[in-house]
Amino acid sequence: MEWTAQNSKLIAGVLALLLTGSVIGGIYFWDKTGDLAKENDKTTLKADSLLSVKLNLERDIHNLSQELTSANTDKESLHQRLNSTQKLLSQKNQILTRLQKESKIQQEDVSELNNQVAELTQLKNDLKAEIETYQNEKNKWVSENNSLKKSNEGLQTQVNDLTTQLGGMVSKDLITANNFRVDVLKNNNKVTAKAKKANTILVSLTLPKALSEEGSQQVYLSLTDLENRPLSGAIQNVNVKNNESTLEVPVHVVQSADFGRNPQKIVFEFEPSTKVPDGTYKANVYTTNAYLGSVEFHLRDSFLFF
Repeated sequence: MEWTAQNSKLIAGVLALLLTGSVIGGIYFWDKTGDLAKENDKTTLKADSLLSVKLNLERDIHNLSQELTSANTDKESLHQRLNSTQKLLSQKNQILTRLQKESKIQQEDVSELNNQVAELTQLKNDLKAEIETYQNEKNKWVSENNSLKKSNEGLQTQVNDLTTQLGGMVSKDLITANNFRVDVLKNNNKVTAKAKKANTILVSLTLPKALSEEGSQQVYLSLTDLENRPLSGAIQNVNVKNNESTLEVPVHVVQSADFGRNPQKIVFEFEPSTKVPDGTYKANVYTTNAYLGSVEFHLRDSFLFF
């Protein structure tokens, strides 16, 4: 192919056109590239800012996570302490309830004890007054007893004198024993008038010389009440002559006596096997052939502790 001038101009024009287009494109590209760089810088700044925000958010999230974990731990600890406190409160309420019940019971017991103390104090005062009354009665009884003893001694002397005088005047069959005496003893051998303390009953009498009985004979003691009911403890029953008839009597004690030695004193000792009821009793003395006499004695009831 041959180059012609026209072709050369054409090529030159094309080249010029291309160069111009290239310059224009380069300028446009350069301008666009600058804008892109600016945008890129802005994007980078935004990215850096967002990254910083992200890091701050992550740090805040981390801190919040730690705080949440700590809060959960505190919450668990607080929950445990709350449970412990509730248990302690429950125990406290139970103890308080029990103490209130015990306090109520104690108050009732104290009230009851106060009532009992008041009753015992009243009883003590009553007993004291009663003791004073019984002491006064006892002193009166002692005084009367001493007076009666003196009177009895004088009367006994008179009886002995009369017995001696009547010995020659009265039939021997009508003469009985005299000087009857009954002593009721306690366990310590002291005299008592209380039925429940009667441990031994001593009956003594004197067999006068003028009795019609003679020789050695059995003398029987029979203890009865005023209705002739025998006292518990009889050892046998014997038949004794009573005027023209025969009488069966309960016997509590048997004593041998030699009537040839009269006058003489004999003593019967009887120990009840059971408690003796209070009341009035008779001590009757017999031989199989005669009634030798009797004496009454009284056993009273005991008062409280006296």
